[in-house]
Amino acid sequence: MDNFLDPVFLLEIFEHLIKYVPITLGLAVGTMIMSCLLALMVTILRYKKVPILGKIGDIYVLLGRALPSMILIYLAFFGIPVLLMAVSGTNKSAMLLSGIPPIAFAALGLTLHTGAYLAEIFRGALQSVNVGQTEAALSIGMTWNQAFFRIILPQAAVFATPMMANQFLNLLKGTSIAFMISVIELFGAANVLASNNNAYLEVYIVTACLYWSTSICFEKLASVLEYNLSYFKRGTSK
Repeated sequence: MDNFLDPVFLLEIFEHLIKYVPITLGLAVGTMIMSCLLALMVTILRYKKVPILGKIGDIYVLLGRALPSMILIYLAFFGIPVLLMAVSGTNKSAMLLSGIPPIAFAALGLTLHTGAYLAEIFRGALQSVNVGQTEAALSIGMTWNQAFFRIILPQAAVFATPMMANQFLNLLKGTSIAFMISVIELFGAANVLASNNNAYLEVYIVTACLYWSTSICFEKLASVLEYNLSYFKRGTSK
């Protein structure tokens, strides 16, 4: 208790934990990129109502949103090696997977979870774009892909940006559960430090400040991005 809320001690905690912020950000940003790609693929399949694949996309979204991200991480971390051993009948696959860092499985589980939510966000954003614009693009000789990627998707991105920003903030906080499979990111490092020094209050106060400041910075960036993307809205309203 000698170091209870001591500024020097808090600074030492900060200097130790700040080194793990890039790991947390890297996990969150990498997962967000993969989630966007997965969600976009699923959204296109559902939007075009592709037989079988569109239904598989519906099932994925349902399961991805229903299951906790912790379950998906555990399924990736423990389930994939077991599944590969069952398919191959040998331990070679499991041995190969043993060289993969736990953070990769954490990213996979978080991607499956976040991708399902983003797929719903993308679907809603696409529905907000007037279908007549697609018909007009097709009538002047554009292919469906050209109309989708050049006209529909850019407009849908404007509607989706605020919700994507919120989803990223949820993901940023959700990376803390990666510690459950031995990924030492910001929250994991905080747990270890607090346990070693028996200074839970001080460590978690600093950790909360780091999460808060990181979130504030991202919210500012998201606001600037949203403003720049919505130029056509401002032009329409004049």
